[in-house]
Amino acid sequence: MSHINNQRRQFLKLATAITATVMSCSSMQVMAGILTDENKMDATEQAVFKKMLAIALPTEGTTLVNPATLPVIPTIEGALLAGMPPHIRKGLNQGIHYFNQSAEKAYGKPFTKLSDADATAFVDAWADSDVAPHRALAMGIKKLTVLAYWAIPNTWAPLGYDGPVSEKWGLKKRGVTPEPQA
Repeated sequence: MSHINNQRRQFLKLATAITATVMSCSSMQVMAGILTDENKMDATEQAVFKKMLAIALPTEGTTLVNPATLPVIPTIEGALLAGMPPHIRKGLNQGIHYFNQSAEKAYGKPFTKLSDADATAFVDAWADSDVAPHRALAMGIKKLTVLAYWAIPNTWAPLGYDGPVSEKWGLKKRGVTPEPQA
C-alpha cells in the first residue's frame, strides 16, 4: 500500500473517531474520568480551542459572559478528555493538530495564528466542505468548545436559565429506568 493511501486511511479512521466522539457528547451524560498527563491538552490543542472560543462565541456588546473569564479549557479537559479512551484521545489530538496546520495552505500560517476574520472564514469553509473529515473536524472542535462554554453555570444567567428543574423541584434521580410496559 502506498504511503499516501496509508495516510488517507489513518486520516479517515481519525475523522470517524472524532465524529463519533463529538456526536456522543451531546447525547450522553458527561462521563468524566481522572485527568492524567496523557489526556491533558498540549499547547497546540489549547491554542486551537482558545482561538475557536474567540471566534465561535463573540460576546462583546452582549450580556453574555466573556468566555475568556471562564474555565472553558479546563472544562473540556475535565468533562471530556479525562474520560476518553487513549486511542480516541490520540486520534483527537492528531485531528486538532491537522486542523491547525491545514490553515497554512490557504492562509500561510496555522489556524491559531490567523486573524479572527480569517479563522472564521477557514472554519466556515471547512464546515461547508465536500470533504467529510474536514466537516467533522471543524464542527467537532467548534461543538466541543461551545458545549464546554454552556456547561459552566455562570453562562446561564444572561439567558434567564436558572438551572435544571430536577434540582429546583427536588426530583429524585432514578437512574436508567425501564420503559413502561403496555
